[in-house]
Amino acid sequence: MNKLKALLFRSDFTKNVAVMMSGNGLAIIFPFLMAPLISRIYTPDDFAGFELFIKIAALIAVVSALRFEIAILLPRKQAEADAIFKLSIKLLLFISVLSAVIIWPWREEIAAALSNSDLANLLWFAPLAVFFIGGQNVLTQYVIRLQKFKEIASNKVLSSISNSGTSYILGLSAPIAGSLVFGQIAGNAIPAIAFLRLKPIRTALAGTFTSDYSAKYLFKKYRDFPVVNSAHAFFDESQKALLLFIISAYYGEIVLGLFAFAWRYLRVPLQVFGHSLSQVLNEKWARDLNNGIVLKKSLLRTSLGLFAIGLIPFSVLFFFGEPIFTFVFGKDWTMAGTYAAYMAPWLLIHFVISPVSFMPVLYLRQKTNFVFAVAGNTVILITVAAMSYFEYDFKSVLAALVSLNTLLMIFVLFWYFTLSRNLRPDHGSDLDA
Repeated sequence: MNKLKALLFRSDFTKNVAVMMSGNGLAIIFPFLMAPLISRIYTPDDFAGFELFIKIAALIAVVSALRFEIAILLPRKQAEADAIFKLSIKLLLFISVLSAVIIWPWREEIAAALSNSDLANLLWFAPLAVFFIGGQNVLTQYVIRLQKFKEIASNKVLSSISNSGTSYILGLSAPIAGSLVFGQIAGNAIPAIAFLRLKPIRTALAGTFTSDYSAKYLFKKYRDFPVVNSAHAFFDESQKALLLFIISAYYGEIVLGLFAFAWRYLRVPLQVFGHSLSQVLNEKWARDLNNGIVLKKSLLRTSLGLFAIGLIPFSVLFFFGEPIFTFVFGKDWTMAGTYAAYMAPWLLIHFVISPVSFMPVLYLRQKTNFVFAVAGNTVILITVAAMSYFEYDFKSVLAALVSLNTLLMIFVLFWYFTLSRNLRPDHGSDLDA
C-alpha cells in the first residue's frame, strides 16, 4: 500500500488532479441522485424556458470580466496577478449593472422573439445570474493561481448541492421554470460567497480599487483577452444560444426542452474529468512554459488517456441511450435518450479536447483560434438553420450538428499538437517587465 501510495501521489500535479476529480465526483453524485426526482417534477417546457434564460445569462457572463480572469494565471509576479483580479472584479460589477439596463426594457420583446412565454418574467433575474456566474469564474481562477485545489473541490460539491437542492425544494411547491432559475443562481452564488473564507481573497477584494498596476497598463499588455479572447468566448456562447433559438423557433419548446435536458446531464463526465484536469493542468502548463518545457509529450499523454477513459461510457450511451434515459428519468424523457445517443461521438471528442482548450492562450495564438472557431461554427449554424428552414426532421439536423462539430474539434486538436511542439514565442523575455 505504501508503494501504491507513493506511485499515485509522487507529484503535486497528481495530488491536485486527484483532489479535483474527487471533489467533482462528489459534486456529480448529488445531481445524479436528484435528477430522477427533478425530471418527474418539471416538464420539457419548463426546461426550455430555463435553458433559454441560462444561455442569455451565460452569453453576458462569459465576457463580464472581458476574459481578464483567464490571464490571472499568467504573470510571474503575484502583484500583477492581484491587479488583474481586481480589474476583473470591477469589470464584472460594471457589466452586471449594464446588463440590467439593456435587458429589462426589452424583456417582452426578447421573449416574443424566442417564442417562450416564461422568458419575460425570468429575465428580471438575468443581471443577478450574470454577476454570480461571472464572480464564481473570476474567484475560481484566482484560487487556482493560489493552488488551493481542495477549496475548489469542496466548492464544487457545495455548488452542486445548492443548485439541485434548491431546484428540487422549490419545485415541490412551484414546479415552474423560475424554480430551476433560482436553483442555478443559488448554485453559483453560494460557492462564490464561500470563497470569501480564504484570506487572500478577502485581502484582494478589500483593495479592489487600489492597485500596483494601472488599468491602462493591463489593457495594453493583455489586450488579446478583452479583444480576441472575449470575442471568441462571446462567439462560442452566441453559437450555443443561437442553436437553441433555432430549435425553439422551428421545432417548438418540447423538442428544445428534451434536447437541452439531454445535453445538460451528458456534460457530467466532462465536468468530472475534463474540468477537474483542466483547472490543474492549465496552471501546471503555464509554469512549464515559463520554465522552457515543451508540452508535446504531456499533451499526447493527456489526450490518449482521456480518449481511453471516455470510450466505454460514451459507447454505452451510443447504443443504449434511449432505454437508459427512460429508466432513469421517466417515460416523458425517452426521446431525450434518443438525442443523447446521437450526441455520443460529439461528447467523446469534446471530453478529450475540453481540458486542453487552454493551449492557444498559453501559446499566444488566440487570434488564430478565434478564426477557426468563427469559420467552423458559422458553417455549422448555417447548416442547421438551412436544414431547419427546409423542414428536415430534428434527428437529421442533430446528426448533421454532431458530425460537423466532431470534425471541427478533431481539426482543432491536431492544431494543438502542432503548437505543443514549440516553446511560447515570448519565452526568454521577462513577462513582467
